[in-house]
Amino acid sequence: MDRFLDSLARGLGELPGPSDRYAVAFSGGLDSTVLLAALNRLKPRLRVRALHIDHGLHPDSATWERHCCNVAMALGAGYESRRCVVEKVAGESLEAQARRVRYRALKALVVSGETLLTAHHADDQLETVMLRLLRGTGVRGLRGIARVQRFGSGLLARPLLGVTRQELLAAAQAWDLEWLEDPSNQDARFDRNYVRAKLVPRIMARWPAAARTAGRAARQMVDAQEILDEAAAADATDDPVRINCAALLELSAARRRNLLRYSIVNLGLPVPDSRQLDTLVEALRVRRLDAQTRVQWPGGEARIYRGHLYLFRPLPRGSGTRYTGEVSRSRPWSGPEGTLTLVRRSGCGLPEPWAEEGFGVRFRVGGERFKPLGRRHSRPLKKWLQEAGVPPWLRARIPLLYRGDELVAVGDLWVSAAVAPFSESPSNWQVRWTDHPPY
Repeated sequence: MDRFLDSLARGLGELPGPSDRYAVAFSGGLDSTVLLAALNRLKPRLRVRALHIDHGLHPDSATWERHCCNVAMALGAGYESRRCVVEKVAGESLEAQARRVRYRALKALVVSGETLLTAHHADDQLETVMLRLLRGTGVRGLRGIARVQRFGSGLLARPLLGVTRQELLAAAQAWDLEWLEDPSNQDARFDRNYVRAKLVPRIMARWPAAARTAGRAARQMVDAQEILDEAAAADATDDPVRINCAALLELSAARRRNLLRYSIVNLGLPVPDSRQLDTLVEALRVRRLDAQTRVQWPGGEARIYRGHLYLFRPLPRGSGTRYTGEVSRSRPWSGPEGTLTLVRRSGCGLPEPWAEEGFGVRFRVGGERFKPLGRRHSRPLKKWLQEAGVPPWLRARIPLLYRGDELVAVGDLWVSAAVAPFSESPSNWQVRWTDHPPY
């Protein structure tokens, strides 16, 4: 077992930044039990806490939680648990839902200065690479399980990726450990369980080094993705949420797809599958100036307007034409369209008495007329928005500020010509509109 412990110590020592404080995502199963016990055996002694998340998905989950508490105490580790409800999400597997809830809870439990460790091992890496390959993933997905990544304000690390499950089992038996067996891990209806129970044993019987080989391949994919990201960064435009279609079309097909994936990932959006990405690439060829094109995928949306590609999350349902709200200098406004605040400015802006009194917040119903400050004529608001190039999907979502029935500001785009007599005041206010889709 000395070689196993030496390997773990080296893995921890290679993590960026010094740390002797660790939190272990502790399910009570074989893998996390061995990790917790191994950390307890390292010299010098580390400060370790076990964090247990009870999903409440099994009738014995309360018993499992008590077992985890007892094991942690016996090993001299700190312990904290949290029970979390896994809500059903349409189109998402129960596995994915539980994982999302689990990591959100772990992020809340980890304290400053701790590194969260999970017990993913070489066999897990093989399963992950196989699953993603079968699902048609690209280079980014074939990187497999990351050895270390940012996690909230700290790090999430997997120090056992070079260790096989058989080696973990040998350690557990040598140290006379007890662990839990979750019966759901035997349910072959779940893709990962099927791969683990049906495919991996046959692969390992034929190619015993397959787990470590998959790990090497995953590390090579990390290098490959880094090269792809460097190429995409060189091709990228200044604005990642509003990309010039003509510039995209000047790239080769491969670099075009690579830049789109890169932009989507950097915006924190899920990457579309190859079919959806092909649809998006084809949409770039729309030529009419006023054409609107929309491509959607789970968690993401792309729209094309006037030769630019916009990338963002699907828009939530808006407040609607009958909505009325309020905003003032002391009271911001928030809704599905974003957040409005009034901030002080010198020069042209909304007068102090108006900001003190507050404004009504409404949305377009059609037929509004408006004269912006500095313009000679009043025109339909629709015309001003078209002239400014505001995308059609955003026009009904721009908050309109009213004094009584008078429209005095259109989002953060314009203030009314009615503020002209107050333009020399040193205590005017401007509208700040945040958390809205790009335009």
